[in-house]
Amino acid sequence: MANIADVAREAGVSRSTVSSVLTGKKFVRPETRERIEEAIARLQFSVNHGARALATSRTMIVGVVVQLHGGEFGPALAPFLVALSDSARSEGYDVLLVTEADQVGAIHRLALERRVDGVVLFNIVDEDPRLAALSDHDLPAVLLGMPADSQGLDAVDLDFAKAARALVRHLDERGHAEALFVRWAPEMFAQRNSFVLRFNDAALDEARRVGLRLRPIDCPADPERLPDALTGALAERGAATAVIVHNDAASALLPAALHEAGLQVPEDVSVVSIHSAELGRALALRFTSVETVPGEVSNAVIRTLMARIAAGHGGTQEDVRHELIAPRITDRGSVRDLT
Repeated sequence: MANIADVAREAGVSRSTVSSVLTGKKFVRPETRERIEEAIARLQFSVNHGARALATSRTMIVGVVVQLHGGEFGPALAPFLVALSDSARSEGYDVLLVTEADQVGAIHRLALERRVDGVVLFNIVDEDPRLAALSDHDLPAVLLGMPADSQGLDAVDLDFAKAARALVRHLDERGHAEALFVRWAPEMFAQRNSFVLRFNDAALDEARRVGLRLRPIDCPADPERLPDALTGALAERGAATAVIVHNDAASALLPAALHEAGLQVPEDVSVVSIHSAELGRALALRFTSVETVPGEVSNAVIRTLMARIAAGHGGTQEDVRHELIAPRITDRGSVRDLT
């Protein structure tokens, strides 16, 4: 079985350079990295995680702690979980997915039993009780989500507020004076889901600033009721010439609702949306949109967590890191220019 020395000899580099490629801790020139990766493939080398764990006193496992509130759209969550797993694996880590109802108890257990080297908290809400639970332990943690108060923990997310403002301006700059705002169910607002609140508040604020009238359409939590709700809202849209969508299930079902209502995009009504890139590709959604880039967000989350694990402590108020990934609009011609 090949070892690091064999890979180094095959690639013509030092063992420390091979180790740098495997751990990602130091920069390695792209041409050298490629030579090492080719040597790894030829020799069918794989890292002995058990040996590494013994040598470093680490489990080489990251916990991904996911609380499910009941209003989420599963197909939109899955790409983030896959991306987190891929990002962790690129750092030599496996992922332990924790979805049990007692999330606070799960965090205490993970910390006390030293089952993981660090955790990612997913599906963050404002005043999330899991954050307080982490304060009882010296367990490195990063939030995938940006609550109003991160309680001294690192947090990474897409900048939903900036995305909302960009989509509202996109409609305003093309002469739209009134639009439907298809948003999450009231249950998601009651839960204080952070990304729901940030997008909603910024969209309404930006609409007031530019003079665009937004008419909120609260989607039902029951997915079986959503098609009728969308069709009804489109039929009763009145003077609204556009639709802005922040609800993954609604983005997925909107093409069928438009067809049912006999509406063409953008001739009859314009549409802008925010949804995951994976959802857009899977359903061939042709809406001008901001995509939530699970891969980019997850890479930033795992990179931040690796830094915390390497430092050997959790976040502090002095060095806490908040990273908001800048949104990008992809124009797919679904907005009619009324200027």
